[in-house]
Amino acid sequence: MDFYEIEGKTQYKRFGIPTDVGALYTDDMDLAAVEYPCVVKAQVLAGHRGQAGGVKIARTPEQLADYARTISGLVISGRPVQAILIAPMVHITREFYMGITLDRVARQAVMLFTAFGGMDIEELAATSPEKLIRLDCTSGFDAAAFARAASVFGLDDAIMSQLLDIGSKLTTMYFELDATTAEINPLVVNEKGILTAIDSKLVIDDNALYRQGDYTLIPRKAIKSEDISAREAESAGLSYVELDPDGDVGLMAGGAGLGMLTVDTIGYYGGKPHNFLDLGGGVTAEKTYAAMELLLKNPSIKSILVNIFGGINNCDIMSQGIVAAMRDFGCGKRVVVKSRGHGQEEGWKRFEQAGCLQVKYGSTDDAVKLLLGKEGAK
Repeated sequence: MDFYEIEGKTQYKRFGIPTDVGALYTDDMDLAAVEYPCVVKAQVLAGHRGQAGGVKIARTPEQLADYARTISGLVISGRPVQAILIAPMVHITREFYMGITLDRVARQAVMLFTAFGGMDIEELAATSPEKLIRLDCTSGFDAAAFARAASVFGLDDAIMSQLLDIGSKLTTMYFELDATTAEINPLVVNEKGILTAIDSKLVIDDNALYRQGDYTLIPRKAIKSEDISAREAESAGLSYVELDPDGDVGLMAGGAGLGMLTVDTIGYYGGKPHNFLDLGGGVTAEKTYAAMELLLKNPSIKSILVNIFGGINNCDIMSQGIVAAMRDFGCGKRVVVKSRGHGQEEGWKRFEQAGCLQVKYGSTDDAVKLLLGKEGAK
């Protein structure tokens, strides 16, 4: 379960991590009592809020009210804004990144840290891996190991002392909450030299929610009905679930079992699946067109894996809709297709003409590796 920024910050505060929790905006809020300037932030389970206009600095009550009205009507990465957070303005002198996530391949809880916070951590890991340190914290936070690794950034004793304290508390929180992700980006240094978490990303394992408390502050009931992608998928007769709003791999699968296997395989090889999409049975070209359109139009999705089987369905017919959508909506995204079964030869020919990368005789593993640039086609 993904938590909104204010909900994550509330947990950070509960575990002793310095943070500017802020408050949720309401229509009856006394705007004159707010300390200005303040930051007006969209509460939505999607990244890149700033670029989408979901983060503003208000300097007067009139600006605050105006920004709140505007931001509340935004849809960011296909998700409508659910609430507005009013947070105090922090004067930033430096930004760090600190997070803990589950490495499914290594079967470890891994802490990531860099002195270059405030930017896309996946991009940093890909372009400048030497700037990102990784520490196994499966057995707990190792302060000595962290200090040795972080010494490459030349941090002074006052900053290092605070980082060690926050690292220890973040690790404790991660395990006590049964989290799969707990990130602070950015973890900033203010003008007084104090570290503060001014954003949060917290994900708790759904299977552990029964033994956790209710940490929600923003109702979830409206999300499914308001979710644009889910509505479009439902109208097209598709089974669609958004898995991670920050995931960049779109998936189309011919069968729920095959889809779940593909999701797990993408994660195993280091990818971030954005969605689960099952075409179901009796698939028409119109249905695969709608499915491919949904993935191509989603700005969060950078690459697409089509994993379909021709049993009750026909690979040739499915390829017609997929290729037509690529023609109509452009194909600047990397597309890999694994298509096997009834009508496969005709489908293969059409996909080849459309410029798709294909795995004809290989496995789902081969298709995922090709999509992620780890191995050639088979």
